Amino acid sequence: MESTETASGSSAEPDTADSTVAADADQNGSNGNGNGRRIRKGERSRMRILDAAARLLSCRGYAATTLTDIAGAAEMQAGSLYYHFDSKDAIVEEVLRVGIDHAQSAIDAALVELGPESKGSERLAEAIVAYVNCIVAESSFTVANIRCYNESPPHTREQLTSALRDFTDLWVGLLAEGQADGSLRTDTNAKVLARIMISGLNSLASWYRPGGELRLDDLARQFADMVLDGLHPPD
Repeated sequence: MESTETASGSSAEPDTADSTVAADADQNGSNGNGNGRRIRKGERSRMRILDAAARLLSCRGYAATTLTDIAGAAEMQAGSLYYHFDSKDAIVEEVLRVGIDHAQSAIDAALVELGPESKGSERLAEAIVAYVNCIVAESSFTVANIRCYNESPPHTREQLTSALRDFTDLWVGLLAEGQADGSLRTDTNAKVLARIMISGLNSLASWYRPGGELRLDDLARQFADMVLDGLHPPD
């Protein structure tokens, strides 16, 4: 099984990059994120593995991505992966979890920028635009989540249940806010509609390709407009 794949001919010893603290700081002594925290090289190696895995999983899917592939993409010895993760499934679970976090963070940032006085319909529209951008242009982790969740083993899906429930509840809450303030129609079930919307948005990962006739910004706004048109309160 993929989750117990071993790397023959390679050592499980940690990468030499894993033993000391990285001098990964800008001129102000920070790590580039503005928090002044020095990143251990082991942590950098771990993120390199996750970045490589996300790229592969988003393109190939769960079954076609092996530990050997991930190690090659991360430019590490295959056995070194076991210093950071117990199995392929442990890597996949973390990639998928980060994908959910990326999407949630993108939406949260868009809502903060919009401001607390905005209508529920406006907040829903901005959330849609943010999620479209996250899927198409910003996060291979989010695309990996969309593509690989149903392919993943039951245990992996079970570990992500709470995070996915929170993500769905975010959309349910946005719809409920619009219904409460009168900016969205009230004769729809927010829980059902949220799942339909998420499924429709997730489908972008399988068919939209940048550089085509439809620009990303136009795509995101058209999707938001279609949803809001369908949910506009009757006159």
